[in-house]
Amino acid sequence: MKTRLHHFHPPYQKHRRRVRYLLALVLTGAGVGCFFLADVIRDLLPYILGFMLLFLAAMELYEALMDGSFDHEDTDKIANSVVYVIMAAVALIKRDEADNMVGAIWGVLGLLLASRHISHAVHGLIHREGSRFGHCLHVIQSLLSIGISTALLLDPPAHLHFHIYILGLELLDTAIRIALEEK
Repeated sequence: MKTRLHHFHPPYQKHRRRVRYLLALVLTGAGVGCFFLADVIRDLLPYILGFMLLFLAAMELYEALMDGSFDHEDTDKIANSVVYVIMAAVALIKRDEADNMVGAIWGVLGLLLASRHISHAVHGLIHREGSRFGHCLHVIQSLLSIGISTALLLDPPAHLHFHIYILGLELLDTAIRIALEEK
């Protein structure tokens, strides 16, 4: 049995590509802003995080509805949307006291992402898929991310400013990946 939108229609593909390029442009601007406006971003972090999480939730929900993935048991798009909305609400409600919460969420998400990258790299090394050198670089990058995330969990207010610079690099990386994505 095929899903509702098994293959995307050409007009939808064109629209999706435009949305991805727009998102890549916005993320590039945000990434560059992290370097030049770090102090301002630090003060506005709860608002930025809250609205960005709401935007991510809307994008995940939109894609789940458009590609029919909500109809599959193993999809995470709608679940991620719910989590993003709740985290956004908490960040916006606790604006003035959000440093610890923002740092903790950021640290945990960083640990989850880094551990997932290590898992994929180890799988690739064991099964000899892809470049061994590339997998080793992924492991090293993940170990650095684990160190940065752990520091953020231990003392969020002290490490948030440095993490804004790291966020800038990550946003630029994400923008490039989104712009180059084939889908």
